[in-house]
Amino acid sequence: MIRRQFLGLLFVFLFIAPAWSVMFAQAGGGNIATFSTGNAEETVVISSGQHTSLGFDLNRNTTITSASFFIKPATTGSSVGAVDIDANADGVPEWSFNDTGYGDFGHQTLFATGNTSASLSINPNQGAVTNPDSPPFYLPSGSTVSSSSLEIGFSPTLIGGFYSTGYIHAVDKGDFNNDSNVDFALLSRTANVSSGNTTQPGQSSVAAFRVASYDNTTGITLSSWVTTCANATRIMAADVNGDSFDDVVGYAPADDQLCIHFTNTTSGGFEPQVNVTHVSTIIDLAFGDFTGNGLDEMVSIQSSGKVSVDQFSNRTNAFSNRDYTTVNIAGTTNPATLTHMLFAYFDGPNNNPSLIACQTNGAADVMFWSTSTGTIATGSSLTGVSSDAVVGDFDGDQDLDIVASTPNGHRSIENRGGAGWDGDSHNRLITLTNATVLDYDLDSASHLLIPNVGAVDANPATFTGNISAYGFQSGWNYDNRVRSQTTDVFEPWTSPRAIHFGDMDGDGSIEQLILAGEGSNHGVFISAYHRIGYDIDKDGAVDVEAGGYAGNGSNGLSPLMLQDTTGNFTTSLNVLSPGLPYTSDGYGTQMAAVNLSMHSITQGTFIFDNLDIRYVANFLVNSNPSLSGNLSNVLNQQMTAGSGTLHVPLHINTTSNGSVELFSPTVAYVDGAPNIALPPTPVLTLVDLEPDRVVIEWQPITEFGDDLLDFVVYRSVKGQPLNIEAPIENTFSNNTIDTGVQPGQSWTYWVQSVHSFGITSNISAPLSVTVPYPTPKSFIPNLTATDVPNDEGGAMNISWSAGDESIVEHHVFVLPSTFNDVSGQTTTITAEANATSVEITQDSTGAPLVDGTPYFVAAIGVDVYGNASKNVTAIGPIYTRNDTSLTTTLDVVYTDFTQNELTETVLLARTEGLVVEADLHQAGTAIANATLTLTITDDGDSFMLDMTTDETGHASLTVDALSSLGPIEAVGAMSLSVSYSGSEGDEQNQPLLGASTSQDAYGTVLVTITPDEPLPLQPNEQFETLLMVDAVDATQNAYLANLMVPWSATDAEGNETSNGVAEARGNELAVAGQGAYDGRLTVYLSTDPPAYYLPGMMASYAFESSPDTADNETNTTDETNQTTGPVFPDVTLPATVDCGTATYEWDSNATDVLITCTVTNPNPFDAMVSFSWKVIP
Repeated sequence: MIRRQFLGLLFVFLFIAPAWSVMFAQAGGGNIATFSTGNAEETVVISSGQHTSLGFDLNRNTTITSASFFIKPATTGSSVGAVDIDANADGVPEWSFNDTGYGDFGHQTLFATGNTSASLSINPNQGAVTNPDSPPFYLPSGSTVSSSSLEIGFSPTLIGGFYSTGYIHAVDKGDFNNDSNVDFALLSRTANVSSGNTTQPGQSSVAAFRVASYDNTTGITLSSWVTTCANATRIMAADVNGDSFDDVVGYAPADDQLCIHFTNTTSGGFEPQVNVTHVSTIIDLAFGDFTGNGLDEMVSIQSSGKVSVDQFSNRTNAFSNRDYTTVNIAGTTNPATLTHMLFAYFDGPNNNPSLIACQTNGAADVMFWSTSTGTIATGSSLTGVSSDAVVGDFDGDQDLDIVASTPNGHRSIENRGGAGWDGDSHNRLITLTNATVLDYDLDSASHLLIPNVGAVDANPATFTGNISAYGFQSGWNYDNRVRSQTTDVFEPWTSPRAIHFGDMDGDGSIEQLILAGEGSNHGVFISAYHRIGYDIDKDGAVDVEAGGYAGNGSNGLSPLMLQDTTGNFTTSLNVLSPGLPYTSDGYGTQMAAVNLSMHSITQGTFIFDNLDIRYVANFLVNSNPSLSGNLSNVLNQQMTAGSGTLHVPLHINTTSNGSVELFSPTVAYVDGAPNIALPPTPVLTLVDLEPDRVVIEWQPITEFGDDLLDFVVYRSVKGQPLNIEAPIENTFSNNTIDTGVQPGQSWTYWVQSVHSFGITSNISAPLSVTVPYPTPKSFIPNLTATDVPNDEGGAMNISWSAGDESIVEHHVFVLPSTFNDVSGQTTTITAEANATSVEITQDSTGAPLVDGTPYFVAAIGVDVYGNASKNVTAIGPIYTRNDTSLTTTLDVVYTDFTQNELTETVLLARTEGLVVEADLHQAGTAIANATLTLTITDDGDSFMLDMTTDETGHASLTVDALSSLGPIEAVGAMSLSVSYSGSEGDEQNQPLLGASTSQDAYGTVLVTITPDEPLPLQPNEQFETLLMVDAVDATQNAYLANLMVPWSATDAEGNETSNGVAEARGNELAVAGQGAYDGRLTVYLSTDPPAYYLPGMMASYAFESSPDTADNETNTTDETNQTTGPVFPDVTLPATVDCGTATYEWDSNATDVLITCTVTNPNPFDAMVSFSWKVIP
């Protein structure tokens, strides 16, 4: 810039020109077509920043009308790196090849970001773009590529590899953490498990299992060993208790023992094992939700053709039978001998699993659960199901088929759903030991995968064995035959021996868990099969592809690499280069972004590295983004008057040693040199400063002369230097309006005028401004807060109406005390601009909301600049509540008019009363002021009375006489109930569930039985007497008809002399029998049922004494020697048993609850009491 100003001043002094420039041209001119060397093409060698002199020899006193030449990389040797050409040595290049991502001149090793490597994530299950473009790299448009290479590796999201676990004997898959992804349970019969204690630790070899699972954060993890049945040979995953978490079942068939390890849903580990011994008749078993009830049942085949389904109970820690059936030999009623079974989701994953029970000869029957009958049902019959049969979907229709071996080959049995099963035998022998049917590459064509352990030498370093994949084919006379030739061969790890599979990360691809290893290094190899590729010409066809297992280099598994072995990459680049879209930079360089369409069947990341492309391209040196505009102006700025030759050198600067080629120069000129004067310096004035704009003016344009082209406006962050290569505006007006500002920003502005021939004014003095903030509009209208309904508490819903459009975020404050200012406070509760509500479980400090605590709520709107008002009006108090209704307990005691003489029956009588005492509480806390309703039901008529609990939760009610309730008969079976309708609660108290309790009662007829005492006896001590029977309530005399009264007569010592049953006739009860002097006649009323009542349900009357036949005898009784015998009571009061109120969960998996009962003897002497209870209420 200093040099340009000097030149301008020089022209002023030489030509005494005005403030604008004028070109004096004469007729004539010409064209220069060579460099100063006299050649039209030069190879320039740059070494240590130096090169031989090269430039243009111009005729003095001429005006250059156009100037250009070409530059290209040398075809041999190393690249010169970045290049720029400076024709006037002012430090501002006239041409440059040094933009981000351009790479070296003629040698591209960078991606468009300027980095030497790049990555791309791909997820075929996410979004609409399943084949994303790779990170681009630049090539000059129309360039010719001589060589190219690019390393592309793929690492899946699920990083697998080999995990050393020791020898694994059995595997099963399930979902032990309820994340809907597959986990694997691994059983080792020789697991090294820690034993001993902290002072003497040790290792023991036992049967144990561990779980392999995947987590997005931790990747694949293997749990610690958990010991199981000592002789376990199988491991099974089953949700035995229906909690949606699979449990682990170790199985020791030799001991008929199952060891169940329930998953701890809180800690994720396993509960102490529960050992169960099954019946010894079981031949084989499996677990699955056979009945569709949400529990995995044990399905087994047993001797004598029996098939059984059994469900586990947590209460009894045992299995109970749901149903069983017997498989008979076809065409007979003789039970079949079952030898093996297949249990799987044969009808697809959306249906219940079914069982195929098989016999030695391969005959098999399909068994399933009939939901209509609730029993095991028999479906199709199959043949040829060998003991080594493999289950899988080989025809891709989502149900499961069977491949079985035969003596002469193999048999494929296709499941055709509703059309039944169709088997086809083939003459190719195959080995099905540990084979698996799997669509491993997700191409909708399944394969039979057969492991081959190879030549095992106990040395893991000598790799051996493989997995062979065989396809299925069908022809005009055969279906689903296993091909004789492999479609693929995999070598995951040394000596693979079994394959298990499942989607461990939920991405739709199927991970394989392969048992492998030899010698001292056994374990599991985990990886999905990956198929990747790229399409360079984007015609939909993959140009380069690869398939196999993939990792990230850990656990012995490297990324899967894409390799262009045919040179297709270079060929395709040369074909595509001329037609690729390009962008031009300020120097006119046209660069095309090249990327590849990436393909993968699995989720993961592509890593792009070691890009290396050699190319040749021609670059025109003419225009430039600086104020000079083009090469012509730069040459004109150096023009001088006079005659002769003016040499203008070209300075070629590079970052590396090498060579470039310059060719085809052309410089057109006319006679007469331009007359150039220095324009005035703009003087800036701030006109307007608002939150959204800055307006600046300077002198009128008339002061800048007729050769004014425009003004260039620069802007930099305040305190940063001017960057003349990054103007923000070019304008012909004498002002600028900058709307690209934000409040709070500080900017510095400069302006420079631009004139013909690239002449510029001095840059103006800087003008610095700080953009002000707008006044915040924070008010939030219609703010409300309420408890979230129908929840379990601790949640609040806050809503509002939309505020000012300047609001970009809402800040909500929730505190346990009222407030009117939020200065200095922060909140964890925010909502986006268009939100009008938020549901919270924490206050604004992050503390959980506590039910019953008063909270106060305020909200403010924050503008895009983070400004907001701090003065608020809080609403409240607002309470959160647990809306779950609490269970209430109602205890009721009835006292009848007999004082509960019959302990098991409440007696009611029309003229007698009833006392009811109730206790209402919730988990031991009294419920006060609650209305309880007593309902007395008699022959369909109901009478209801209310009572209210006191502060202790107690309520009592006395009915003086049932007849006071209304027209009640009170005869026969009746019922009593007390009910509580519950409570809706209030804002601080939870709702309460209703409760009720009922009691059977019996309406009895009160009677009196009146004799004439003493009862007379005939000389032979026979008696006949009439007892008068009356109803206490005269309205009930009609009920005395057919009253049957048992009686017995006893002598003075209590020995029975006779008994019988007397029937009331009218109001008389005739009784006749053998009596005894000084004896007694006792009548009884039945208590089953107690249709009639008199106190004690019995009455006793005295017979007359014997006649006095010895009035003159002397009393010889020695009264002093008489012994007074014990006095026996007339009535023995019944004992009472009080067991309180117990809450019992009658669920098959509930835990037993202890019930304590108190026995009370109301008699003043010892008594023998017996009682019983019901096992099932």
